[in-house]
Amino acid sequence: MKTKIERILINETNIPEGLSISTRFRSFSEIRTGIFNTIQRVKKKHPGAKIYISHENRFFLSAFIKRNPGCQVHDGEAVDMEIRPSGYLPWELIGQSAKNIDEDIELFKDAIAWQSKIKIKSERFKVVGKNRNLYIHPDAKIYPGVVLDVSSGPIIIDKDVVVTPFSFLEGPLYIAPDARIDNARITGGTIIGQACRIGGEVENTIFENFSNKHHEGFVGHSYIGNWVNLGALATTSDLKNNYGIVKVQVRNNKINTETIKFGSIIGDFSKIAIGVMLNAGSVIDIGCNVTNPRVNGYIPAFTWSDGKERYRLDHFINDTKKIMARRNRTLSSEDESLVAHLYEN
Repeated sequence: MKTKIERILINETNIPEGLSISTRFRSFSEIRTGIFNTIQRVKKKHPGAKIYISHENRFFLSAFIKRNPGCQVHDGEAVDMEIRPSGYLPWELIGQSAKNIDEDIELFKDAIAWQSKIKIKSERFKVVGKNRNLYIHPDAKIYPGVVLDVSSGPIIIDKDVVVTPFSFLEGPLYIAPDARIDNARITGGTIIGQACRIGGEVENTIFENFSNKHHEGFVGHSYIGNWVNLGALATTSDLKNNYGIVKVQVRNNKINTETIKFGSIIGDFSKIAIGVMLNAGSVIDIGCNVTNPRVNGYIPAFTWSDGKERYRLDHFINDTKKIMARRNRTLSSEDESLVAHLYEN
């Protein structure tokens, strides 16, 4: 008989440097690693369990609890399960995303129910592979001229997603609610977050929520944070010319990804100008506005334009509020306090 899991701890101590960009604003447990993030997955597997978090930064904790009502700051008492940030490095997540999408379907009971409510009509869109690997929410809109290839893995298209003509989507793929896919080529192991706008070419990449890559350009084997905007023709390289192992730099540390296929890490709230080329292994920290035509290495947090000055805090907050308002979202006071703390430290 299995012991019931009643208390679960998200342990935010000892975050590895390679994960630090992705966790400036958010917990590693909030990263969407498949159809779900870790918190969502834990709640489905252990309904009713209390979730606690430990973190040394009180601003981080306040913002986390605001986003995740019901979670609590760890009180020091014993727990039944502890989740640590092992296996969450961006290049690890990208390698695991296809497997996670496939496994999450068993927890996503709603998606299984969708199959009984849709009829696959070849005159509307073309399905390559077996229809049982395709899950489309009844409120999603798939235009004629779309090709959905499920021969290598499932495709899950969630509520109110729109996919316009001449898009090619290959599984394994998850597209979260309210996303829009316009004339895009998206290939295996990709995760598209809530309300993202995606065009051009995307391969084996994780997009967190409310991020835009709405125009031509290639993004491959990359991790893109929340509220990121990539301008038209902005492109990542995900393979070195000599097929060498990709190394990433975070601040003063160089980290070996142990893979030849890795693109970029782009932190939350960063903006990439039109035509910017990012070399393999490029890292852009949070809150940047990058306009240099070529990026190589590490761009520090809150870098403005060509890097000769910082993004002024008041300007960053005002710009962020305007951007969020376009999606009917607001910057909470807790998040604003966390931004100010990160900016000063």
